[in-house]
Amino acid sequence: MKKILMASTAAALVIGGMTSLSAQSTGTDGADDAAPTETKGAIVTRENIEEERDVVDENGDPVTNPDGTTQTETVKTGFTQTVETPSGNVTTITKEDGSRAVVTHERAERPERAEKPEKAEKPEKPERPEKPERPEKPEKPAKPDRPGRP
Repeated sequence: MKKILMASTAAALVIGGMTSLSAQSTGTDGADDAAPTETKGAIVTRENIEEERDVVDENGDPVTNPDGTTQTETVKTGFTQTVETPSGNVTTITKEDGSRAVVTHERAERPERAEKPEKAEKPEKPERPEKPERPEKPEKPAKPDRPGRP
């Protein structure tokens, strides 16, 4: 019984892991990165951070075109991902190569809540009549001496 339980637990973990991996973007197709997608009502937009650099050869010298200008190439150096929720909150994640990700949150302004109406005052409870005093208990009579006791 224990073996079946352990095997079924392992199988469930594998299936769950495969499902979550297939849901993630591979990031290999650059064309779809800029298109906004909608996930559970939130709008997710991902943009690449690109930089133009001079092309250099193995010696570190810039490569020139036949007309004498230096060749340049566009290189992806990071990304910016923006998530806008249905409630209006915006979260931006900026990640550049070689540095930590920077996350910023912008919360939507929410209207002030209307004050709750005051509760109606409860009528005062009538005063309880005072309880009559209890009569004093009579004293117990003294026990007669018992013979045989010191």
